[in-house]
Amino acid sequence: MKKKHISVSLILLILLMIGIFCLSAQPADESTLTSSRFCRLAARLMFSNYQSYDSALQKQIVEGLTHIVRKAAHFTEYALMGFLWYLLLRKKRLNLLLSVGATAFYAASDELHQKFVAGRSGQISDVILDTCGGCCGVLAAFVLLCVLYCCTDQNVMKWGVWKK
Repeated sequence: MKKKHISVSLILLILLMIGIFCLSAQPADESTLTSSRFCRLAARLMFSNYQSYDSALQKQIVEGLTHIVRKAAHFTEYALMGFLWYLLLRKKRLNLLLSVGATAFYAASDELHQKFVAGRSGQISDVILDTCGGCCGVLAAFVLLCVLYCCTDQNVMKWGVWKK
């Protein structure tokens, strides 16, 4: 059962990394178009009379939503990555540090990758945002596992003692 858990976590983590890499490989125009389409749909759902607004206001709304959605996507995908890293490394010493470190390293490498994609740029602020997302994902995994251990009447204090 434990090997199955590790395999599922590892497969999900690799798929997430591939997905992030593919999204980062999109040229700026294509990436912006993808985000804008999603934000136009969101704007229609959020504002009942969105279609009646003039095109300048519609454009302003979509641009504002696009920035928020892109930053939220960064945070969320790296929170998921931190969560998966923690599940994968939970039996190791320094698992919290390793999970956050691995997430931060991938975030930095992803931003470096974007420097080589047409119209894209790597930003330190995105690495920081991604790392914060990773920290939240690690914390969420830690809390979830603590709750699961408590619900199954396992000794949480013993759980914190790692085996070699």
